[in-house]
Amino acid sequence: MSTLRARVYEWIEPGEQTSRWEKLIDIALVVLILASVVIVALQSMPEMATHDALLADLERWCVYVFTLEYFLRIWTCVEDVRFAHPVRGRLRYICSGMGIVDLLALAPFYLAPLAAPNTVVFRLLRVFRLVRVLKFGRYNASIGLLGRVFRSRREELLLSLVLVMTLVIISSTAMYAVEHDDQPKVFSSIPASMWWGVVTLTTVGYGDVYPITTAGKVVAGISVLLGVGLFALPAGILASGFAEEMQRHRSTPASYRRVCFCLQVRRERLEAYRESQQNVWPELLEALSKAGW
Repeated sequence: MSTLRARVYEWIEPGEQTSRWEKLIDIALVVLILASVVIVALQSMPEMATHDALLADLERWCVYVFTLEYFLRIWTCVEDVRFAHPVRGRLRYICSGMGIVDLLALAPFYLAPLAAPNTVVFRLLRVFRLVRVLKFGRYNASIGLLGRVFRSRREELLLSLVLVMTLVIISSTAMYAVEHDDQPKVFSSIPASMWWGVVTLTTVGYGDVYPITTAGKVVAGISVLLGVGLFALPAGILASGFAEEMQRHRSTPASYRRVCFCLQVRRERLEAYRESQQNVWPELLEALSKAGW
């Protein structure tokens, strides 16, 4: 059973694929992810209503394959040293990033029948099926790179987010103080004024809410100038993170980018391992002997 489990793990786990089956399974899963995302988009088009039954059948089979893949990953994840424990390891995989993504990709399909049709919950579940696009993170190195950048720069990004939120609160409070008397319906409270603060500091400026007093225009001008500089912080942080990750990726030899550890040699490869070690160990032992060991 362990040999079969290890073979299935090699088939469904993306990486340096060495057999035709592994490559075919990877390509098939990528095509199914693309197909399911396209189906969700087509089902939102009124002109495709005549093909709803066909699209629903196609999506159902895609989800069935994803469900099989999900349970196979739970079954075989113990082949990874990070999830080696038969119980805690599988629970750790289920709670991991890609484990949660796989579960969220399936949940809308199985929960949608429980929601009443044409309700907000039902529509949200249908739209939430697009989370399947995140499954590309397992097969696309660029998405993995993005995740590493966010992890390496999480403290700087959190700090910039706190600064941005602080600026929004301060500017919205100041605008409420100077504009409330002249526009009591528009700037009725500080939370209501935050809509103006967000669209102004992001330089979107929809024009639906704007100051009419001189003091309000002064506050708005200062807020825009501060917002241009402060909202550029996350972009700079991510740009530097991408540059560092790309440099690290390019400086790492291709043979070192994937490292696997085996606790024991597989039985079918034992003879080949012994033959290879017969040529290696004599030289190693001689070198150690000359070094005084």
